[in-house]
Amino acid sequence: MSASASPPDIPQGMLKPVSWMCARLVTSIVVLLWVYYVMPVKGDDGDSDLPWLVLDLVIFGAIVGVQVPLIARARYPMLRGMESLALTILLFLLIFARVYLSNSVADPASFTQPLDKDTALYFTVTVFATVGFGDIVAAVNPMKLLVTVQMLLNLVVFGLVIRVLSSAAQRGVARKRLGTD
Repeated sequence: MSASASPPDIPQGMLKPVSWMCARLVTSIVVLLWVYYVMPVKGDDGDSDLPWLVLDLVIFGAIVGVQVPLIARARYPMLRGMESLALTILLFLLIFARVYLSNSVADPASFTQPLDKDTALYFTVTVFATVGFGDIVAAVNPMKLLVTVQMLLNLVVFGLVIRVLSSAAQRGVARKRLGTD
């Protein structure tokens, strides 16, 4: 393979954009996880973070809404769409992990074991992936309802958010084909 050849799965001329997307994605993931781990836990005072969930989800929706035109106008809409989807899903998971964590801190009996930052994220991912190993379970009705809300919103993320972002990418590709940059 010559020095200018691309790996076999990446078309010629796409190596640089794919590399930049990967670099931005890794940087964004590291920053989001860093914020998750250094942010103080609310709930130490006995109050739950539950009221913030609605605001977090509104912000999540706004972020998805902002991504749609950015994807459609991007130079490489499919790459931008994949990047946006990965970050959107991570943000969704971190929102629920924070809410579960703060509620567990406020009331350790909320789950079958007290949650720390790692176990809250672990629990959130198992619910999102519909695995539900059963090692951590919501133990009180308000948490059971919140987990149910997450499960229903998972379907929205799987269906609607993925559809919206992929449609934006398809529109961007169509725009590029028509030459309406």
